[in-house]
Amino acid sequence: MEINSRFIDKSTERKNKIVKEKLQFFEAFPLFSIVEFNIAGNCNRNCSFCPVSNPEIYKKTNEFLAINLFEKIISDLKDINYSGKILFSAFSEPLLHKQIDKLIFIAKNNLPNSRIEIVSNGDLLTEKKLKQLYESGLDTINISLYDGKEQIDKFKNMSKDLPEDFVVLRRRYYEDGNYGITISNRTGLIDSNLFRDRNENAIFELPLKEKCYYPFYMILVDYNGDLLLCPHDWSKKVIIGNLITENIIELWKSKKLESIRKSLSKPNRNFEPCKSCDVLGTLIGEDSFDAWINSELNK
Repeated sequence: MEINSRFIDKSTERKNKIVKEKLQFFEAFPLFSIVEFNIAGNCNRNCSFCPVSNPEIYKKTNEFLAINLFEKIISDLKDINYSGKILFSAFSEPLLHKQIDKLIFIAKNNLPNSRIEIVSNGDLLTEKKLKQLYESGLDTINISLYDGKEQIDKFKNMSKDLPEDFVVLRRRYYEDGNYGITISNRTGLIDSNLFRDRNENAIFELPLKEKCYYPFYMILVDYNGDLLLCPHDWSKKVIIGNLITENIIELWKSKKLESIRKSLSKPNRNFEPCKSCDVLGTLIGEDSFDAWINSELNK
C-alpha cells in the first residue's frame, strides 16, 4: 500500500519531534525515546474500533501497576540517565489508577528532564483533577475526543487556568470522512478497514512488506511488569521479559529484541504478532532506526 494513501493523524508530527529530540545513547547503543506504561487492566469505554469492546479478547480486570514496581522501573531508568518521554496510555484508561498523581510525582522527581504525558478519554476529568495532575508534574495530557465537537469547549473551559500547551485535544469522532486517526488493526483483532479515511485503500494482504520502527524507539511496560513488544500487540503475544526481576536496559539490548529488530529492518514481518499487523510503522522513529543500523555496522 502506498504511504500517501494513508490518513496521517495530526499528532504524529508532534510525537515524531519528541522522539527525535529525546534520542539518547547508553554505551554507544541507541536508547528508547518513549517508555509507555499500561497501568491498569480496565477501561471505562467500549469503543467499536478498540479490542476493549470485545470481551473475548479483552478481559477487564481491577489490576493496577503497583507503586513499588513503578519505583523500581524508574530507578532502572535513573541509572541510565533517561531523559525521554514517560507515557501513561496503552491498553487502558490511565485515570482509573487511583494513585496516578503519585506515579507522575515519582517519575518527575527522579527523572526531571523527562516529559511525562497521559493519553486519556477525559471522562474522569474535572477541573480539580486536571490541576492535581499538573501540580504532580504532568507535562501534557492528550485527550481523545470521541463524542463530538461539544467536547472541545468542555475541556477548554476545564483547563482555562492552566498553561495552553498542557491539554492537547485529539479528534476521534467522525468528520470529513475520517476519525482523525491513523487506524491500525491491533495486530488482527479488529477490522481496521471499517474505520479508514474514505480516501484510503483497504488492506487485505498481510504481512506488509514494510519496515517498522516501533521496537527501535519505544518500549511498553504492562501493569504486571511484563515488557511487551509494542503498543499494537494487544494480545501480548511477545513478552521480552519482566521488570520485577529483570533490568530495563538489559531487556532493551536482549537477543530476543535484537532478533526482532533485525527481522523488521530487512523488512520481514513474517512472525507473530507482526505478520497480522497493518500498522504503518515508519511514520515515527527513523532517526532511532538509523542509529541502530550504525550501531550494527560498528560492532
